[in-house]
Amino acid sequence: MNKLAHRGIAFLLVAGLAGAIGCGEDSSPTSTGPPSGTEAPDFAVRDVNPNSARLDELVSPRDYKGQVSAWYFGHAT
Repeated sequence: MNKLAHRGIAFLLVAGLAGAIGCGEDSSPTSTGPPSGTEAPDFAVRDVNPNSARLDELVSPRDYKGQVSAWYFGHAT
């Protein structure tokens, strides 16, 4: 085997070991958010998406109460 192949195998072994160690059952959760099952904090943001049906309206989690929803807060410049 050449030197590059040895490095590739070494990398895979180290990555696999790191993954196995990180997946242990004794890992404690690191989440600092509210407990699961609680309501999201009350807030509203203006919809600035020009393709949205709710353009320029305030949107809040309470608008989607009882529905599955996901919130993404990206940075736009």
